[in-house]
Amino acid sequence: MAEEHADWSSNSNDAIHISLVAPAEGGTKAIHTFNPKFTYPIFGDEERIFGYQGLKINLRYNACDMRPGLQISYTKKFKTVGETSPTDLKAVLEPFLPKTAFEKSAVFDAAILDSSYADWTPPGELWKTIQSGDQTYEIWKGSLADLAVKQMVKRIQILVPFFIEGGTFVDLQDPALDRWTVFFLYQKKTVEASKSTYLFMGYSTIYRYFYYQPLTATPSKQRISHPATLDFSLPLPAPTQPTFSSRSRISQFVILPPFQGGGNGSRFYNAIFDYYLHDPLTIEITVEDPNEQFDDLRDLNDLTLLRTLPEFNALHINTSSVPRPKSPIPRDIVDSVALETLRRKMKIAPRQFYRVVEMHLLTKIPTTVRQSLLLEQERKVEKDAGLAGKKKEYRLWQLWVKKRLYKHNKDMLIQLDRVERIEKLEQALGGVEADYARLLRAAETRGKPRVEGNGEGTSGSGEGKSEKNGKRSSPDDEMEGVETPAAKKVKFVE
Repeated sequence: MAEEHADWSSNSNDAIHISLVAPAEGGTKAIHTFNPKFTYPIFGDEERIFGYQGLKINLRYNACDMRPGLQISYTKKFKTVGETSPTDLKAVLEPFLPKTAFEKSAVFDAAILDSSYADWTPPGELWKTIQSGDQTYEIWKGSLADLAVKQMVKRIQILVPFFIEGGTFVDLQDPALDRWTVFFLYQKKTVEASKSTYLFMGYSTIYRYFYYQPLTATPSKQRISHPATLDFSLPLPAPTQPTFSSRSRISQFVILPPFQGGGNGSRFYNAIFDYYLHDPLTIEITVEDPNEQFDDLRDLNDLTLLRTLPEFNALHINTSSVPRPKSPIPRDIVDSVALETLRRKMKIAPRQFYRVVEMHLLTKIPTTVRQSLLLEQERKVEKDAGLAGKKKEYRLWQLWVKKRLYKHNKDMLIQLDRVERIEKLEQALGGVEADYARLLRAAETRGKPRVEGNGEGTSGSGEGKSEKNGKRSSPDDEMEGVETPAAKKVKFVE
């Protein structure tokens, strides 16, 4: 039966075409057309649509306000036989699109050609304008409690399952929508001296979590002074915007395919990070389940930003530290007070911050010592008195990284015997070092004040995944086999 109906089955990724449409002489035209990356949340794991030949599902968007219009065409439709019938495309797509998407094409075209769009601006407020060559980019932000922002998200939320594996929608019925902030990335194009038009490029959602702050949480045991104070007096107020100390978490981050690879992801990420860095209520900036591409973008841009700070560049391995056999790893390998002070200043989550610091400190060790950079064959280390100190520095660096890896994976490691535990840590260290070497080569290649990175979709609203059935294949978490010359990764559970 399956073979008999094979001609009636279409690949849903190929059948769906997403277009950004703009006014043109005599009507409208698609200025960008692309396919989704994933459709299994809509059409099932096999990503197949049954019952049509020559099927084309064209999801058109007005390039500025992202008003959707759905067009479905096909050459033949399967006639129902018993319980076998064609996929009801409208019924399948209705939960993912607003009702306006199912209006007639003439209504969609008329809306795009409406002259009022000449004065249209994105919802929310303008946060930042970025000039790059002859291109102008604008980042707009607004609360999801704002009806205009909410309408926009309702129109574009289907992009989350299309481009973020495992991504889920924000609950637009949530009574705490004011905790959500939405950023929109636009390219602004001047059409005439008195008119301009916006081209939607991507968006990101950020959620504010309450951040509990103990009064003595610094390594020096000194009392912390925070810009936001806690007030538990009853009854609690009902503010229009959250007024509590927060952990601001990037939940969804999507750059549409036509705009990837040109540094737009980095521009957008840096603008969002800069907003929360200067937000007095945000104590820490985090990311929800980033995929591998977003993790790379984040690592490179965080490293580039931190390298602009004298106190970051002053960090170093303390070569006076003395590890002792069968003793805990020394605490003075790197100045922990300076690290925590800088981390809090830059509002970076601990694991992310320490990874970037490890990466930076690795650059201070010569490549003749750094084994991870031996890509094809071993290099012979020349006998040099100067290298002896660097070899010790490298060994201390390894111990410092192992300490973090052990802490993150302690529950799993304590179940192993000592020999196997050491072996697993060595494997993890090799994978981490190889990954850092890859990122550092990318940073050196780009080597500009702001990294030009790809910005493809990343974390989902709860369950973002990468192509390997989970988040980033970082050696911190993934300690299973990978193709690197340094070592194999093995599975670590964080």
